[in-house]
Formats: sequence, structure tokens, C-alpha cells
Amino acid sequence: MELPGTDIPAPLYLLVMFAVIFVDVVLPVVPSELLVIGAGTMSAHSRLLLPFAVVTTFAGSWLGDVAIFLLFRRRLTHFLDRFRWGRSIHRGLRSAIEKAGTSPTYAAVVAVRFLPGGRTASVAAAGIAELPFRPFMLAAAAGGVLWTAWLIGLGFVAGASTGLPTGVSALLGMAVGTLVGAITAATLAVKKHRKATKAHEHPEDPGTPAP
Repeated sequence: MELPGTDIPAPLYLLVMFAVIFVDVVLPVVPSELLVIGAGTMSAHSRLLLPFAVVTTFAGSWLGDVAIFLLFRRRLTHFLDRFRWGRSIHRGLRSAIEKAGTSPTYAAVVAVRFLPGGRTASVAAAGIAELPFRPFMLAAAAGGVLWTAWLIGLGFVAGASTGLPTGVSALLGMAVGTLVGAITAATLAVKKHRKATKAHEHPEDPGTPAP
């Protein structure tokens, strides 16, 4: 089975998508979301089998989360520091954690992945905090399921409801997904800024007076 307008077989597309999703937790600049949305659109146009797209997306997300969690939990980042490319990746991971300011909680592992760079920050922070492995795996699985359902569903709806060619529908789904992510990130950034400003203007909270 060939993808429309390309010479790339569907199995190869799924393999590339899996690799990109897995690597995306290490290099958040990789646009894995776009490939997943595209897979949903192609599923709506019968160019990919929907179950294969769902399983591939979830597997790439979950296995990538587990790999980064173990890397930080077992203090294995010194292996990255042996190589120039590894040091660059390590700096990028630390930068993502600092920018996101993610708390090492299971809720963050599930929810923050929907923000740009949030998946990297939440998973790495959980590893640094040495959260128990089994509960983390369950949280990462829950987050992976929600992330997969959102992106695959977005692409599928765009492909099934618009009646546009596959490529155009995929681009429409990508645009909507990018817009939603940008709005969410901007909203949280504004709230965080207001909170920081309020704390700066009122550094001492009088609290509740003693009886």
C-alpha cells in the first residue's frame, strides 16, 4: 500500500513515525505531532490502518518516556557527556526542564506532554525525583493513550469531515493542533507571569492572623 502522492510505503511511514516519536522526548524540536496527525488523516482516507497508527503512536510515546525516565533515574546522563552530540542533547534536556518548571508528579507526566517540550520536562523531572518505576509506567501509559487519542483523532476527524484531499486535510489538522497547543502554552505562560508578578509585588503574605 502506497501513501497518496508519495513513493513511501505505509509500513515505512509507520516505522519513521515510531522513530520520530521516540526521539522527540530527547529532542523536543522534532515535530512528531505533525506525523501523528497526518497518520490519523491518512487512516480516514484508508491509506493507513487505524489500529496500526494507534499502536505505533502509543508504543513510540511510551517507550520513549520509559527510556528518558531510566536515563535520569539511574544517573546515566554521564554517558551522554562523553560525546559532543551527547553533551548537546544533555543541555537540551536540562534546558527543557528549566523552561517548563515541571513538578515531578504523576499528574504532570500525564498532562504536561500536551505543551511544547512538556513531555521531555515532565518525564526527566520524574526520573530525577526517582519516582517509583511501576506507577510511573502507568502514568506514562495513561498520558500516551490520551496523547495518541487526541492527535490521531484530530487527524482522523479532519480527514473524514472535510472531504478535502488527504494532504490538505492533514495540513488542516496539523494547523488546528499547533494552534491549540500554542494557545494553551500562551495561557499558562500568562498565568505564570501574573503569579510571579503578584509574588514580586507582595513578597510577604500576612497570612491568617492568629486567634
